[in-house]
Amino acid sequence: RQRLGEIPGLLRDDPAFTRYVVARSLATMGRMALPFYILFAGSSLALTGTNLGVLTVAFTLAGTVSNLLWGAMADRSGFRLVFLTSIGLWILATLVLVVSSGLAMTALVFVGIGAAVQGFQHASMNLTLEFGHRDDLPVRIAIANSASELAGTIGPLAGGVIAHMLGYPALFVVSVAFLIAGGLMVTMLVPEPRHQPPRG
Repeated sequence: RQRLGEIPGLLRDDPAFTRYVVARSLATMGRMALPFYILFAGSSLALTGTNLGVLTVAFTLAGTVSNLLWGAMADRSGFRLVFLTSIGLWILATLVLVVSSGLAMTALVFVGIGAAVQGFQHASMNLTLEFGHRDDLPVRIAIANSASELAGTIGPLAGGVIAHMLGYPALFVVSVAFLIAGGLMVTMLVPEPRHQPPRG
């Protein structure tokens, strides 16, 4: 109870971390389109067992292999850049999916989405560890993860409603808008935590 009572003060005393939590939650709302990419692909591509296998492998392998690239980027320039780059790749892949056709192009899009999702998750978790004092780390992780998971739960539900009422293109537009909002907030309001003096 004592630690929970310290949360408002922690957020107030570390505005960069607070803005990061908000930005991460906004960008996580962009995941609302994730369950629907394959359904949209099925509107222009027959979802046979072979095609589903190809798209699944493309998505999965891209996420696995890209970890090496995201890790190298983080070592060199920090997880903030990984966060922003993965959001940019995610937006690009989503927009290309809307106009793509054929198995090869769709598989390439799923490579981009798989790599972007993995980079975003990788950066989101590790950025949290770089804010504030080590003594506050468990509480910071709890705050960031709780906010992100709440957004990640609401997002797909809202996405399903949007897709049902307005169609997949509208869903992708809303998803991209959330990704842009989160990315812009980090770009303008959240400095690279490695370059900030430690608190506490």
